[in-house]
Amino acid sequence: MTRNPADGAVRPEHVAAPLRQRRTSRARGGPGPVRRPGPRTTLLLVVALAGLGVMSWYTSSSPGAATGATTFEVFAHGEDEVAYARELVVGERFRLEHTHSVTRRPVIETFSVQDASTIAIEQLWFDEPGPNLPAGSEPLGDGRTTFLQEDGAFRVLHHGYPIGSLPLMVGGPGVDHTLVFADHERVRLLDVVRRGERVEMMVGGTSSKGAGDE
Repeated sequence: MTRNPADGAVRPEHVAAPLRQRRTSRARGGPGPVRRPGPRTTLLLVVALAGLGVMSWYTSSSPGAATGATTFEVFAHGEDEVAYARELVVGERFRLEHTHSVTRRPVIETFSVQDASTIAIEQLWFDEPGPNLPAGSEPLGDGRTTFLQEDGAFRVLHHGYPIGSLPLMVGGPGVDHTLVFADHERVRLLDVVRRGERVEMMVGGTSSKGAGDE
């Protein structure tokens, strides 16, 4: 990832289906004669139980089944402390909004919590081209971004590309970096750190990232 030296904007370089509920049928009449299961019935029962075991392991171990809450933090490297923290849910999205220092137009970057310790970038939106903004599709890992022009604006899809954490140099009031969460909470970074502070936005806590290590 690269950072716009003018306005501090970060530029990218470049759930499992629930187990089916099984219904247990019950005899509608009184108890009937007791029948011992034959070899075929026993074999089918063993296969069914084995299948349930595999399915249970898949839903708990598959990356697509990741769920639960994690801690989102804004770590201020200059102060060597967490300047802001809140709980997010795996799969939840949040935005970073700011005003471009040259075009003076809004720029919106959308991110998601990919898992308990990874942030992914989803898309970049702007309505006027400017320095350090993409002019078309760009390489992204083994693929490319999708560059769209629609409704008089530009939308660059990053397809949930994992970036781990999000470093940023906090701009002044004219840039006004602001985090916006799914519950509509808005956090101006200038309200929690000083202008020019180098911060890192992450999930999972500073201990998992080793924040502050150079």
